[in-house]
Amino acid sequence: MPSSFKHKILSTLWLLFTVQFAFSEQARLFVGIMVDGLQQRHIEQLNERFSHSGFKKLTSQGAALTRVACNFVAAGNASDIATLTSGTIPYYHGVVSNRIYNRFSGKIESVFQDASQSGIESHLTLSARHFRSTNVVDELMMAHQKQSKAFAIGLHAEDVIALGGHAANGVAWIDEDSIRWSSTTYYQDGMPWQALNMNEDGAFQRIADRVWQPLYNPETYVTAVDEKKLQSFEYHSTTKKHEQSPSTIIKNTPAANSLVAELALRLLHEHDLGMDEFTDALMLQFTVRTPNDKNLALRSLEKEDMYLRLDDELQFLIQKIENKIGADKVLFVLFGNQTAGYSPEELKAYHVDAGYFNANRSMALLNSYLMAIYGFEKWVTGYYGKHIFLNKKLIEEKGIDFREMQELAVEFMLEFEGIQSAFSYAQLMQMGVNPNSEMAKLRNSTHKNTAGDIILTLMPGWLEVDDESNPVGESNDLVSYLPVWFYGAKIPAKTITGQYQITDIAPTISEILNIPFTNANLGKPIELIN
Repeated sequence: MPSSFKHKILSTLWLLFTVQFAFSEQARLFVGIMVDGLQQRHIEQLNERFSHSGFKKLTSQGAALTRVACNFVAAGNASDIATLTSGTIPYYHGVVSNRIYNRFSGKIESVFQDASQSGIESHLTLSARHFRSTNVVDELMMAHQKQSKAFAIGLHAEDVIALGGHAANGVAWIDEDSIRWSSTTYYQDGMPWQALNMNEDGAFQRIADRVWQPLYNPETYVTAVDEKKLQSFEYHSTTKKHEQSPSTIIKNTPAANSLVAELALRLLHEHDLGMDEFTDALMLQFTVRTPNDKNLALRSLEKEDMYLRLDDELQFLIQKIENKIGADKVLFVLFGNQTAGYSPEELKAYHVDAGYFNANRSMALLNSYLMAIYGFEKWVTGYYGKHIFLNKKLIEEKGIDFREMQELAVEFMLEFEGIQSAFSYAQLMQMGVNPNSEMAKLRNSTHKNTAGDIILTLMPGWLEVDDESNPVGESNDLVSYLPVWFYGAKIPAKTITGQYQITDIAPTISEILNIPFTNANLGKPIELIN
């Protein structure tokens, strides 16, 4: 045999071996698990009650990051998710909150509102068009020229879109009014057909109709031991939030987690996720929030029961995934959201200054104050998420000094209980600030397309609520943290105590999956494997 021919055969065999080795080594499935309301101390409190293969496996058999700092204002899950998955801040990615005030329409709407799209089993018209940067799912799909598969499913539309980015094959969220999976035409496959099947074959309704009662004897629950009288509970997921509401409580019951887990398994098996050389992604959102939950601490039977039931769902899901693909071939990333340790009610019980800020009254008074100076007109056009919008068009028509009115409004707002500071947008953008200061945090959280004319901050212990008493962000700490755990993909068990930024998570995922960093990445990869 000629030596050159022999050399070619050996080279080809070596290439095939190298490709096969790389295929066997790389993670073939990335599973992102976001749990709304998850806190590290809750995991520690319930550690002995968890099974060995659910929360305990995810949090103790991989890399635990105990101090992941968020240098931007907590304003809802979508902002937290977008920041974690894109490696950049709202100043660049644009997802400043789940909802925003639209200066042009004069309405409060979804941050992902897009009238050019249509809803699937939904009246919502949403897309990721206003997500201004790529996230890890986008980079995964582009790196493999759409030969990867990616799906995002969860509870809330904005959160699911933030998980799926621009390039997911399909997404689905729970519609709490119609009790169905919903989606948008924006994505390549729209709603996954497995979700449509669950709507049509009754599987969704069967899970939603389950009655929620304690999984175990109430006397055995560890976090409610300070309650004088332990009482059982019973909830129906299809119960209305209140008499006049079209919405049900389903997103705050175990049925929501069961629905996500069931659809995740159907996607896993029917799309053969993780079964070829092109890494796939399955992005999931669960919850540990309960109906009428006013406490952020783990002090009720319902919240503990939510954790225990979710632990069972995760155990079953992880087992199915690892059995199908192999434990070393899957990367799991578990994370929560920015959440304060205690609610204002809990702080008040210990005589700590705290409260809820609702802008309705303060905006009415601000407009009255400006009318007394400038005349009987609507000078304040809107408000949402600590952003005040002045009537620029009218101010210009009347020949009024805009900066002067801004300054008067800033001074007036400082008189309200719960307000820490107020800045004009121009002041915020032009000031040179310490990167760890409150001003830097506020600037990081502001995007030019959605910013108000005056931006507020609240005092420690205060949270903002909207007209339906829903919190607009659940942490007002000067520096807030969220928990992150990496498990699988041969990552050794370790606790990483150094402080990292939330923007470091996306490049760490990218490095493990061997894909490019996102296009607005600010973070640095964390060394998980020595």
